[in-house]
Amino acid sequence: MKHPSHSFLFALLALAGSCLFSSTALSAADKPNVVLIYIDDLGYGDVGCYDCEDIPTPHIDRLAKEGVRFTASYITNPPCCPSRCALMMGQYGQRFGKYGMSRGLPIPEDRPTLAQFMGKNGYVTGQIGKWDIGSKAQGPLRVGFAEVAQKPPKKKGSKYFCKNKDGKTQWLTDYDGDNVIQFIERHKAKPFFLYWSPEAVHSKNDEAPPRLTERTTAKGKRSKLAGAIVSVDDQVGKLMKALNEHGLRKNTLVIFSSDNGANVGEQGSSSPYRGGKGNGTQQEGWVRVPTIFSMPGVVPQGKDYHKQIANFDFYSTIASVAELPIPEPCDGVNLIPYLTGEKKEEPHEYLFWLNNEPGDAVRRHLIAVRWKHWRLYRKYAKDPWQLFDLEADPKEEKNVASQNPKIVERLSAKHAAWAKTLAPLGTIPKLAKSDDRIGTGHGWAYAKDLGK
Repeated sequence: MKHPSHSFLFALLALAGSCLFSSTALSAADKPNVVLIYIDDLGYGDVGCYDCEDIPTPHIDRLAKEGVRFTASYITNPPCCPSRCALMMGQYGQRFGKYGMSRGLPIPEDRPTLAQFMGKNGYVTGQIGKWDIGSKAQGPLRVGFAEVAQKPPKKKGSKYFCKNKDGKTQWLTDYDGDNVIQFIERHKAKPFFLYWSPEAVHSKNDEAPPRLTERTTAKGKRSKLAGAIVSVDDQVGKLMKALNEHGLRKNTLVIFSSDNGANVGEQGSSSPYRGGKGNGTQQEGWVRVPTIFSMPGVVPQGKDYHKQIANFDFYSTIASVAELPIPEPCDGVNLIPYLTGEKKEEPHEYLFWLNNEPGDAVRRHLIAVRWKHWRLYRKYAKDPWQLFDLEADPKEEKNVASQNPKIVERLSAKHAAWAKTLAPLGTIPKLAKSDDRIGTGHGWAYAKDLGK
């Protein structure tokens, strides 16, 4: 039990810290903008700057040259829905009872989402694209986003072709990119936080038109995925052009990442690792994703960062770049001192996985630990542990658990200790319908109109 004087001192220091890092620490003109791009099912080996040879991604590659490319960026709560919940809360999803897909499980209301946190600190918050976070009553307008782009009407029978406001058929990812530019142009004089999470490149990509697929050298079914990725790259180019034209490039943190690894069924690549979404969800390729940070003058340029991070670090880093205190419930850290070399240690010595929701698809069950170059995992608690040396064996073809019993003992003990800190399995409420109030159209829905 803490001595009262210690508690008083802690409270005093916390108050001083909150004053030092309050939203008034920076003027509106000086507050950095943030654009968070979160692609659906983009594989580690499907981007040019990650050694992909058959899909040209010049704009994403340029973003990496003007920033940091992470080579050990992890999703600790795959796949899509839990990944996004962990991202928006800055925590392991198991902290609030999410041990698998659990679609419809509420995100906590006793701690701020990233959008709520930024909005309360003077930011205009906007969301475009896929949501898939929280319960049906927790649409983006309900959990901190001030503006949300409406879903355009789809072409009949199509997933990726929509009708734009002129009534013309348009590729959905291109349409999203236009909304990104529209949001930036509306708010260029204010600090903004924009979360763009396109449906791209989630299956099926078989509608990708020749104007996209013919820009790649990918063959067969993979050519359709490749075309979809090319369109994503086009939008990154569109974004960077707009930031430069409005003089916002140096004052904008751009984060580019994926919600989980490659979709093997779409012939996505996790190279040089094995596995991915679908078949191979116990392997590295399902949880290691391409990630890039770029902000000239704040984030080093042209650097690779090889130590392990997780998507819940994005929240903490965004808060810190904005000179705001990291909320206490966050599991993440501010990555900037690690990228600049100020901090030499691992941001996370250990990372953990515990996908064991009883009702979830069997293929998604995963219990794992990462430490240094070691990966320990098993599918179920009853299974024997398997250990792999990812430096010597990135495709995880040689289980070396029997040769390294002390490492197995160490990592399994760490996992067990971490698991004891988690919340019980959450219960999904039975709600009749969504209450996000966004609707279909070509405009924007606003949180300020929810009460009308």
